[in-house]
Amino acid sequence: MLMKEIRILLVMSSVFVGTRASEAGLKIYYIRHAEGGHNVKADWEYRKVPKDQWPAYVGDHTAFTPKGLAQQAAVAGKLKQYDFDFIAASPAWRCRNTILPYMKEVGATAEIWPELQELSASALILSSDLPEPAEPILGVGDAVEILPDEAPYFSVREDGKNEFHISRGGAGPEARKHSNAAARVVIQQVVDMIQDRFGGTDKTILLSGHGSSGQAVLRMLTQDPLDGFTGIDNTGIWMVEEQADGTFKMMMYNSYPLENGKPSAASKFALMDTNGDGQVTKEEYVARHASGFGRKDRNNDGALSEEEHGHSSFATADKNNDNQLSAEEYTAIFEGQFDHSYDKNGDGIFTLDEMK
Repeated sequence: MLMKEIRILLVMSSVFVGTRASEAGLKIYYIRHAEGGHNVKADWEYRKVPKDQWPAYVGDHTAFTPKGLAQQAAVAGKLKQYDFDFIAASPAWRCRNTILPYMKEVGATAEIWPELQELSASALILSSDLPEPAEPILGVGDAVEILPDEAPYFSVREDGKNEFHISRGGAGPEARKHSNAAARVVIQQVVDMIQDRFGGTDKTILLSGHGSSGQAVLRMLTQDPLDGFTGIDNTGIWMVEEQADGTFKMMMYNSYPLENGKPSAASKFALMDTNGDGQVTKEEYVARHASGFGRKDRNNDGALSEEEHGHSSFATADKNNDNQLSAEEYTAIFEGQFDHSYDKNGDGIFTLDEMK
């Protein structure tokens, strides 16, 4: 009888220890910067507002929009529910200043990781058929600079004093392969640093960065191409947790928990229903999705190359066959999506029930 009780206790103990280990895995949170002036430039161009009437923040990547300032003000409340053991940030002003008020409030400091700087990447970054980059990438870019008033809060790694540099190629499939191969070198460095410094621990860390590079980190950590996922919203958060076998499982995306490994319909709907009235108009839908034009237009020429667009819809969307997408052509993609995929009864709006 005594041996039977001992065996039961040992089994219960092993179950308890296993449960505790799974609960105590490394958690990585990633927050995208608040909306910057560069994010809305395409919208002002699309509306054909004369440039002399633009607010000063439009097109400025070192200034937040009024919406971005509101997002920045809300970040502390978002992040204070977690207890971070370590924080790293992209060297970009907008990434540092998105989290700086929170850091000041809680007395935290962060390390600058130049590898978190913005880059262009897609699901192709996971391909096994990518060329080996011919040029040096890491640590050969501009020197990382911290403003004097930010120095008490941000430090620069001894081996991270310079940003990376990726040469921009042309358009087409081969160019996309080369840009993703270069991006993989950068993001692999991020993954390696995370695993070397925190892998197998119960730490909770925060990374502050950009949209495309944030998705690249997430893809590399989870080996998930993110099919069916929208871009990371400004101040949207994703979170992954390390599993017992060393892999990472995504638990949250754009600040919402996942359902069966994918964003829930309710979370997607909430992000589009900007006025919270329980329905999404065509204007709301298009505004949310077409706002990505400015982020994709990396050379700020007012048009998207095939590489910048990075989606199979390019050829169909390029109505005038000039091998680039204007803001109008880009916007038309989402107008068509609304009409054909969401507004099923043709009344100019859709509800959560229509979306399911």
